[in-house]
Amino acid sequence: MRTHFEPEQQDEFDAAKELLIRRCTAWANHQQVAADPFILTAALEFRHHSVDGRLAYWTVDLAREFLLGWVPRRLSVTADDAVDAAGTLLTLLRYLRTTDLDDPACDPLPEIEAALTAIDAEFRHAMSDEQNFSIAKFWVMRAIASGVDPTDAVAMTRFTSDARAGRVEHDQEALRHVIARQLGGAGELPQRACIQLPVSIPPTNELAAMAEENRLVRQLRALTDWVGHAGRPLTTTGQLKLADARELVTLVDTGDTIDPIVGGRVWRTKSSADLPGLTLIVEWAKKLRLIRVVKSRLVQIAKSQPLLLDGLALWTMAINTFAELADAVVRPRLYGHRPGMLHDLFEEIAPDLLNTIYGMPAPVPVVRLGESMWTSCQAAFAIDDADESQQEIWRTVVGGDLRRILRVLAAAGGVELSTGPVDPMFRSDLGDDVNGGDEGDFGGKLGGDFDPEDDVYAEDNPTGNITVLPPDARERLSVALAADAGPVETVVLTPLGTYAVRIRLLAEGRHMPLVGELSDAAPAQLLGMIAQYHTPETGQEEISRWLAAHGGADTGLDQLLDAVRRCPFRNRAAAMLDVLAAAQPDRRALLRRLRSDTVLGPIAVHHLVSDEELSPDDLTEPEGLLIVTEQLLQLLEIAGPDAVRESFAKVATGETRDLFTAVLHSGHPDTTGLDELRTLVIEPLQRRGPLRSARARSPRRSRPPGSRPRS
Repeated sequence: MRTHFEPEQQDEFDAAKELLIRRCTAWANHQQVAADPFILTAALEFRHHSVDGRLAYWTVDLAREFLLGWVPRRLSVTADDAVDAAGTLLTLLRYLRTTDLDDPACDPLPEIEAALTAIDAEFRHAMSDEQNFSIAKFWVMRAIASGVDPTDAVAMTRFTSDARAGRVEHDQEALRHVIARQLGGAGELPQRACIQLPVSIPPTNELAAMAEENRLVRQLRALTDWVGHAGRPLTTTGQLKLADARELVTLVDTGDTIDPIVGGRVWRTKSSADLPGLTLIVEWAKKLRLIRVVKSRLVQIAKSQPLLLDGLALWTMAINTFAELADAVVRPRLYGHRPGMLHDLFEEIAPDLLNTIYGMPAPVPVVRLGESMWTSCQAAFAIDDADESQQEIWRTVVGGDLRRILRVLAAAGGVELSTGPVDPMFRSDLGDDVNGGDEGDFGGKLGGDFDPEDDVYAEDNPTGNITVLPPDARERLSVALAADAGPVETVVLTPLGTYAVRIRLLAEGRHMPLVGELSDAAPAQLLGMIAQYHTPETGQEEISRWLAAHGGADTGLDQLLDAVRRCPFRNRAAAMLDVLAAAQPDRRALLRRLRSDTVLGPIAVHHLVSDEELSPDDLTEPEGLLIVTEQLLQLLEIAGPDAVRESFAKVATGETRDLFTAVLHSGHPDTTGLDELRTLVIEPLQRRGPLRSARARSPRRSRPPGSRPRS
């Protein structure tokens, strides 16, 4: 039972949604609490179509957004039809908690429950106010109010014609409000963010100490102190006076050279604008609201003092305003240079560049970043008609600007540039002829979030974010990153850089796993989160930390195994046991010990066979039958009843009945799964005979999105 799916994994999400609704509804009936499948569907759709896509992550704010935003805007039902919405959401959250599916980062359930009580009072008004509707819902609700069945295509066509002809009464002011809001982008589905790998960062006190010693923090403080409350006069063109600039170059340590020698010629500095390092620091301080221009004077902003006193906060805000500094970073003011393509894209590519480097388990080759940037520039600018030599010039400029960006970030303490060998993962997507192409499957995350149309999902790539590079780029990288090509320039985020990027991405609503944050999680939450979001290395570290905080390896391991035994979803239990076994000194020994376990035995044997520690011939007849049953139950969970029916259809007709009987009497411990297998798969097959392929079935009657199915 996964609780996160990529947008393109619609079939997998639908199967998980149906499973979760089926189990939650059955649990609710037993508890005698509200559980409207229509609202459950909407709640899961709401979380799936979010920035992070975490079905089991809920907060007070998300609950409010769902009940007072999503439901009134998208669900074509009246307030009376959705009267149990808040209660159903609470049932879902309680079920997630009961089954340990809930994300450990959720708000405490009592807090959400209290908030739902308050929200319930606002819900009826939100559902009745037409200004909250989408355009589609506005007219569907008008149709329902007119006695038209939205699922009746003929009646809806007639209603639409009447509406266009102005024969349908409606609130014109409300409709104008709905149209204006929708044209403004309100209500659009958020763009799904790419998965980020878990990272490790030092404790906050250590980060604060690093920030106090950071060069950029010292520069910003020194500049602000120099400006002072009285301020400093500027020239008529709004620049620092050259005499002041000469003083600041030394005081702030900008790295500028007064009267530089270029090409054997002395370039006389005639304006402070000719000093790129100083210009950068001044512009950065302005963006941070430390200083500002008032009547031809540069003055300190009084409200900046709290920020100046907190080095870590100052650093974090500084690195997260970097995207606003295009003119000072990639627009060389010296010698009449014109800005390159990255200048126009800077506001998007600067954070994307940091996102791309974030969480990578090895230093990223700068040349790979350059090719990704060039691919983005080709997509953003109409340059396809330019000849090859001109494109080569532009590509060189893009590469040069990228290196300037990285140098500025390195000087600020956000990244670290070095030279060394290339990790094979960065060659894995360049073609079969590249050395090391099969040594890893991490080809990506390069390209970050800038151009999602270039991204493809790969099950075995935990970043879920590979940039598809054109053939010429792959050819250049094949040469530059070949195993025998020698050291290349690489870049990684510093601890401070990682911290600042994570803070920004968290503020955007993204899921940013942090190694060590699961130490207080419930055992099942720990293993479930690791199975979905962690690499083997970070998963092992997370489990080690958890064990250390819960009585050590002996006691803690038993707690974790018990959590796997209690998991009501076989596919999730299999993933949990897999990551737990992978974190042990001897995976094989643990799995063999569990081979005879009443609950975990089928999963342990399945893993042993997958690991080629056991062959099918090594299994006893009961074990073989349990493995077949285990596979069918997991298939039912992850793909739904149709997939299992089609699986049975491959068995010879004369053997089907015997197989049905054998599976149902296999002694498999998952009695709930066996009951679902019987009622959803076996009994329908026995009544109707083998089901046709899902692709051949008649399409369902269509209905407007968000409308409740009619009984």
